[in-house]
Amino acid sequence: MTESNTAATATNKDNPFVIDKGSSTSGLEVDLHPLVIINISDHYTRNKVESNNNNPTRVMGVILGVQNGRNVEICNSFEAVYTTVDNTIVLDLDYLKKKQEQFKKVFPTYELLGLYTTGHQVTSEDILLHKQIIELNESPLYLMLDTAAVLSEATKDLPIVIYESELHIVNDSPTTLFVKTNYKIQTGEAERIGVNHIAKVTPSGSEGSGLSTHLYSMHNAITMMNMRVKVLSQYLTSVKEKKVPFEHAVLRQIASLCNQLPAINTEEFNQSYLQEYNDVLLVTYLASITKTSSLLNETIDKYLISHERQGKRRPFM
Repeated sequence: MTESNTAATATNKDNPFVIDKGSSTSGLEVDLHPLVIINISDHYTRNKVESNNNNPTRVMGVILGVQNGRNVEICNSFEAVYTTVDNTIVLDLDYLKKKQEQFKKVFPTYELLGLYTTGHQVTSEDILLHKQIIELNESPLYLMLDTAAVLSEATKDLPIVIYESELHIVNDSPTTLFVKTNYKIQTGEAERIGVNHIAKVTPSGSEGSGLSTHLYSMHNAITMMNMRVKVLSQYLTSVKEKKVPFEHAVLRQIASLCNQLPAINTEEFNQSYLQEYNDVLLVTYLASITKTSSLLNETIDKYLISHERQGKRRPFM
């Protein structure tokens, strides 16, 4: 934990618990592995499904990794156990110590680096949680997954913020405040393979087929094309209404794109489309008939075998 003896501290106007700085000036370099992001997302998703409501309780856990001076590499994480006493979350530090010892047996270089949690912004509850983990790490990090930003379509970056703590003098008393720390994603070969595998898994748990992957790619491409066509349409409308000045170079490019489109509102196109549509239906019907015939043959064979056995067992009169 960095100490500061400044008499006044410039805190964020929207959040008094976060110092308003462009980035941390302590020279801390943080590498975040995708495994940690997957673990936190899985923890939050399971909690949301189990709670069976739209406002699940926040989740929290411990982040593990390697620290070498001011270089920190967050490699793994596990869920924390806690209790609520007088509306205050109390971490089970004995459980965390035991779990850390278990990880040490498999990963001797891993250290307890701090906490992770979900939420929209830092509150006094986060500060209290941070102070509890100081018993296991003198200068812990605090990783927060912004679940509100996940649902926002305007969010383009990862909705994850990593804070380090600093001790400042506020109103003549030492106060723990958070400072945002820059981080970068560090991916190993094994993690890259795992992330690619997870990306191909369907919600039912089975791997998606090549057809589903192709259709998903086509859907994304069509969606992107639709967005760009809307942008061009809005631009042309604005030019027509004289809200935007004419740009002949842009208009020529749009006209060139329109000229490249085939004229599909013709009798020849309709006839070709209906013929292809009928061919697809015919193939579908033939496949259905073939499958039905195969099932019918299997049923007849089973009936003949069963009838033959019953005939052999019939006693002579």
